[in-house]
Amino acid sequence: MFQDCIKNVLLVLVLSLFCSSAFAKDYQEGRHYELIEPLPTRNPEKIEVIEFFWFGCGHCFSLEQLIKDWKSEVSSEVDFFRLPVVWNEQTKTHAKLFFATETLKVPEAIQGIFSAIHYNRKMMLSDKEVIPFFQGYGIQEDQYLAATNSFGLKNNLRKAELFAFKYGIKGVPAFIVNGKYKVSPSREIGTEDLLDVVNYLIEKEQS
Repeated sequence: MFQDCIKNVLLVLVLSLFCSSAFAKDYQEGRHYELIEPLPTRNPEKIEVIEFFWFGCGHCFSLEQLIKDWKSEVSSEVDFFRLPVVWNEQTKTHAKLFFATETLKVPEAIQGIFSAIHYNRKMMLSDKEVIPFFQGYGIQEDQYLAATNSFGLKNNLRKAELFAFKYGIKGVPAFIVNGKYKVSPSREIGTEDLLDVVNYLIEKEQS
């Protein structure tokens, strides 16, 4: 009887591994990801992954913790970076906040901005809200204003807008893998599945 139990356990494990492997390889072009016109990546020696997002997007907020965990485990062969979309004045203001966190070297403020918008219902569109927020991270008003008015930040905004245009980003969250594949939520894949598809495409590029 004990041997039968062991056999059953092993059978379940084998079937689980088989199903997991089969599922992982079941992503299909046109259903789970889109093949796009290839564009050069910033480091051809690595596999580039770009996340396009907007602070006001609830799905982007839900994805934030998954992104954090994924980054801690992803291969060193992957060059990951994120870009905010710049579609209108609201998204442009939020994009400035993202690039300000980079310029001012306070990456931890990214989670804070998401939380302020989605938990505290602050739109983070006016200096009245934003300046006290950054002061909470040790950034003074003059530092924040200097960063948001800098040439470097304005140039980053233009680049983000150009990248989104080149890749045809019309919704977020969205990922571009190695300049070749676009991954975004659909009937086939939910927000929580996006990184699984990204991982599949990374492995595809590594093979």
